Amino acid sequence: MKTPIQTLLLDDLDILRNHFETTTFNHEFNLIYEKQIPNTGIVLIDGEINLLNKKRSIILNAPGYILGLQNLVNNIPFRFKCRVKGNSQLILLPKSDIIKIINEKQSDLYKIMFPAGAQKFE
Repeated sequence: MKTPIQTLLLDDLDILRNHFETTTFNHEFNLIYEKQIPNTGIVLIDGEINLLNKKRSIILNAPGYILGLQNLVNNIPFRFKCRVKGNSQLILLPKSDIIKIINEKQSDLYKIMFPAGAQKFE
């Protein structure tokens, strides 16, 4: 399965910022290791995230990238190491909050985070 990377509109990003706390990483930090199941969803607010594996590197440096939601919900390992660069701001979405959002399918947060619907693979 491909690692889903989605982007949010800036208006939607502002809505998430109003609902969740922003965390600043002062130093480079590995958020997810390759083949690890994430324990939080990740939204890039400002800064840079590098996705690395043996074959390639992807640099995400625009606000609104959201990572790890489908992996987290479906217990699917992430295909990349996810490294945040220093002085980057992120929103970290705990699994418990994501499950609550999925259970409230009509909420604005659900529509923003899962525009095609939450894909739960059994």
